Amino acid sequence: MNFVICVLLSAFALNSCDNAQGKSAETSVLADSATTAVFTNGVTDANRGMKKGTVEVKGTATIPQSGKMYLWETQGRTTNKIDSTGISAGAFTFGKKDYEQGVYMVGINDNNMCPIIINPSESVIEIGFRNGKLESSLYAINSRENEGWAKYIVQEPMLLKAIKDARVAGAKSSGMKVQYDQQAAAKEQELAKLQGSLINEYPNTHLAKILTWKQEPWKSEIAKYWDNIDFNDESIIRSKVLSDRIESFMRSFSKGEESGFINCIATVADKAKVNDRVLEFSLNQMLTGFYESNMENICMYIIDNYVNGDACGDADLSNVIKNTAESIQNLSIGKTPPNISMTTLEGKSIDLYNLAEKNKYTLVMFWSSWCEHCKGEAPEVKMCYDQWHAKGFEMVGVSIDRNKAPWEAAVKERGFTFPNVCGMKEYQSQAAKDFRVTKTPTFFLLDNKKQIVLKPKGIRDVQKYLNENLK
Repeated sequence: MNFVICVLLSAFALNSCDNAQGKSAETSVLADSATTAVFTNGVTDANRGMKKGTVEVKGTATIPQSGKMYLWETQGRTTNKIDSTGISAGAFTFGKKDYEQGVYMVGINDNNMCPIIINPSESVIEIGFRNGKLESSLYAINSRENEGWAKYIVQEPMLLKAIKDARVAGAKSSGMKVQYDQQAAAKEQELAKLQGSLINEYPNTHLAKILTWKQEPWKSEIAKYWDNIDFNDESIIRSKVLSDRIESFMRSFSKGEESGFINCIATVADKAKVNDRVLEFSLNQMLTGFYESNMENICMYIIDNYVNGDACGDADLSNVIKNTAESIQNLSIGKTPPNISMTTLEGKSIDLYNLAEKNKYTLVMFWSSWCEHCKGEAPEVKMCYDQWHAKGFEMVGVSIDRNKAPWEAAVKERGFTFPNVCGMKEYQSQAAKDFRVTKTPTFFLLDNKKQIVLKPKGIRDVQKYLNENLK
């Protein structure tokens, strides 16, 4: 569904892109008969570009259940663990290390982490957490960047949820659409005012730059949509900002049509080509996003034209994007996916390739004990296995649970008698990463040549395929 933010019609001139260091952020206003939205530009000479340097990151945290604090770097919506340190008497320090400017994650595990800003302009960043729920309890002891950031990250999720809820309600109720649109517009104004107030309160910071990029002052104008984004500033890849803006751009201007997506891809690539690193990041985000949206034809278009083709001109693309492309290609219909060699719940070793070769069809099902959709489909999964197993059908359940107890209990409760394995690392398990799994349940049906013949949306698609092909 398209949750496009309401169009703000009147044009305005943005002339604050050339702000000099120390000059106050400038504010511009877009207005129509119903709403007024404010855009504040906080990009100045003082915070423009990517800074690199040595920073000491330290803090305090009262977390009795863990003696470790971890640090992740971010690239868009992905994180990569880069450091760890002990917590002693409620204090932790990562010491003095070299960092690129951007948003990082601090936490005790993948489920309890908090974004922070690391800017080498601050040689010492000292933060704290008021309780064990890190993201909602961040405060800054010595960091203007994170003082303002802590104020923002507790309010943004609530405002975004209110906007989305109003849009969804409006789409479902034609009679109340105008009222719900007004509610959404009011929350959008509130978010814009929050961003503007923090830009003015913390001028010349990386925070001010991020909040500038988060705004969409030309959301209804495709030719100007990207005018407040500097694609030559590599610090943009160390946050979710560009990923979120690309997604919003696609929703707003593609019209849900293949030709529209292709035009949007071309626009993003053309804007990003000023910097090879930002271009590669943008292509990677689009490639991953379309794959996760089950739009493999668009993925192949990007691979053929931008990764393997010459649409990027002389851009120097690394093996990262090429590996992403290869991974997606290997998970398409007719291709052989990565193997899975693991130990089952009963302690037996299984090899996906061997199972596939011995059976006419083998279904790989990624699931979890806590997934309600998985639980709802479980009776049909069991029935499908029981009905077709003796006729040459096998299954492998790959749980993305973190702990053995709930996984084992769910297998027994649901009566799964087919082989079940678990990497105990949720979506970070090797199998989940190899198969690019980001949601459950996810299915892959292989034939006896180990090739993918179907990527069903649900177990009923599997039943239909077996009815037609497994005689």
